[in-house]
Amino acid sequence: MAGRHYVLRADLSAGTLVRERVPERWRRQFIGGKGLGARYLYAELEAGTDALGPANLLAFCSGPLSGYLPGETRYAAVTKSPLTGAFLDSYAGGSFAARLAGSLDDCLALLVTGAADEPVRIVLEDGNGRIEPAETWGDDTVETAAHYPDAAVACIGPAGERGVAYATIASDGGDHHAGRGGAGAVMGAKGLKAVVARGTEPEIPPELADLRRRYERAYADGETGRWQRAGETVESVDFANEVGALATEGWQRDQFEAVDDIGIEAAEDAAIGREHPDRDVPGGFEVETDDGTSVPRGATPMTLGAGLGLDEFDAVAALGELCDRLGVDVISAGNAVAWAVRADAADLVDCDVSFGDEAGARRLIEAIATGSEGPCDAAVVEALAAGVDRAVDRYGGDGLIPTVKSMELPSYDPRAAAGMALAYATSDRGGCHRRARPI
Repeated sequence: MAGRHYVLRADLSAGTLVRERVPERWRRQFIGGKGLGARYLYAELEAGTDALGPANLLAFCSGPLSGYLPGETRYAAVTKSPLTGAFLDSYAGGSFAARLAGSLDDCLALLVTGAADEPVRIVLEDGNGRIEPAETWGDDTVETAAHYPDAAVACIGPAGERGVAYATIASDGGDHHAGRGGAGAVMGAKGLKAVVARGTEPEIPPELADLRRRYERAYADGETGRWQRAGETVESVDFANEVGALATEGWQRDQFEAVDDIGIEAAEDAAIGREHPDRDVPGGFEVETDDGTSVPRGATPMTLGAGLGLDEFDAVAALGELCDRLGVDVISAGNAVAWAVRADAADLVDCDVSFGDEAGARRLIEAIATGSEGPCDAAVVEALAAGVDRAVDRYGGDGLIPTVKSMELPSYDPRAAAGMALAYATSDRGGCHRRARPI
């Protein structure tokens, strides 16, 4: 850890990838992760930089303890957001984060600028990397990950390739996502299909081994570990409904009558197992779908279930898996569908989709992510691909779906918890529940 003084810089326009020393003052002030990524953005991006232009910087950053301590190691994708036009840091856990830290070796981040003429991938190992042609352009996130069975992969799906403003960067075969704010669209605009981490997880130094064991026990026995072992984020659905904070059918109500059909009990009944069952603190519930298996997080039944009036857990999980494979944020996608339903009812647009309509929601999400024919006019789909605020700018309907900095709110209704309103309003990246959780 003491020797991590470098970053890897990939210029996709020039086709170069070089090691670069981090300024010592920066390394003291920003020890990694979000802070270091933000410092590079501040130094290198001019005001007005196009988020989807070659001058934007996309940083894959690890923290100083990434891969060393248990819990869910995360990496940060730091860039200028195509959804908000402002600063974005988006995070994902799973195996890619630890393998990224091991592959970077003595580097703290991978910095990506420019744009490739043809689709490429970046392969990382032993603190070095190379830029190679990507044969998987057009594949979804699960298919892309399967192309590299011996590595950990962060990749985009069709939504990122198409530049959807809330496209994700997916890892672990679509089970984990740097989800909010559109980092996947930045990756797609650069022609970067995947970052492939071939290194192993960092070797635990002796001075951290005992701390790691104590940390694991404390985490498993603490409130967070017990909560995660019991029900993880899916429990949020039942809790939010009980306190009247579950945004339902496009934010028109704060409770969902059929919550028992999409909440924790439904997840337990549908589950074939738990993610990471060999750990003291397992991950989310794994369920079977027509296309394989999926791990729906709490945002899936909240936004795609209650938010769209869908009362069948299997249908909600299938919609969530669709978003995961296409590489599109479930929160923004669910809100985009809800806006279309409400805007149609208000005669602002012509969309053949309604609340409780799983098939219509599926068609609209697919149209947004791939450009295929959907239940709305093509112009409406294009506007929604840029976010709800862009659709409002074109068609009206301000106030149908709440946003902060053009980022659609998650389904914790702030009208039931004033502190959440403050959390949303002051979040650096927009309407996000991950920055503060007074609820």
